[in-house]
Amino acid sequence: MKRILWAAAVVTVLALAAPAEAASHGTDGAFTFRLGGFFPSGDSSFWQANEQAFTLDHSDFNGAIGGVGYTAAINNYVEFGVAIDFYSQTQRSADRIPDVNGNPILHDTRLAISPLTADIRVLPGGRYKQSGHDGRYRARRPVPYLGAGIGLDYYQYEEVGDFVATDNSIVFDRFQTSGLEFETHVMLGIEFPVSPQWYITLEARQSWAKATPGGAFATINPGSLDLGGTSVFVGGSIRF
Repeated sequence: MKRILWAAAVVTVLALAAPAEAASHGTDGAFTFRLGGFFPSGDSSFWQANEQAFTLDHSDFNGAIGGVGYTAAINNYVEFGVAIDFYSQTQRSADRIPDVNGNPILHDTRLAISPLTADIRVLPGGRYKQSGHDGRYRARRPVPYLGAGIGLDYYQYEEVGDFVATDNSIVFDRFQTSGLEFETHVMLGIEFPVSPQWYITLEARQSWAKATPGGAFATINPGSLDLGGTSVFVGGSIRF
């Protein structure tokens, strides 16, 4: 933990101390990359049914998420961005009721989501400001932003292991479903210029998306599967 705090302090000092003279002032773009955590909302009947039947909670699927993207400046105060992220988490759980010998009936549940998103970001103070006796444009320190967007979530959901059949026997089975669902999101972030080209980014994002699982799930657990949640990212960007 001390190492993490030390690294964060170093990055902050560099961001505040480094020169940040801008080569452009509102017409540049950036390649972005980020890593963080995804925390599913679990606000749907599908999650609720699973939590009642198994020793499972939607918070068990809190996991790592990461992605890459591209941001283009429309002007000094508005930017357009596209990104793709990747998330996958597997959790083992058991039926609430054990077998006749008191042994747990176990299976694994896997959820994977790949959001492809597009959004508009608003920079209230602009990315660059005109300062100094020479009147040149320089990057602001820091650069806060907020935004909203839409996207498509490709998801895969799977349950594999032992289950109780209709005749109360225990059988091994695998249930799978996947699909492409519409997504909306809002975000709030802040960027710290380390140099005119390099930025460190902190961002929080809330997304909303729901799916209706098909296949066997249409019978054994009908209802909507919430794919939305909160994401927290630490990343960087290379401006050009």
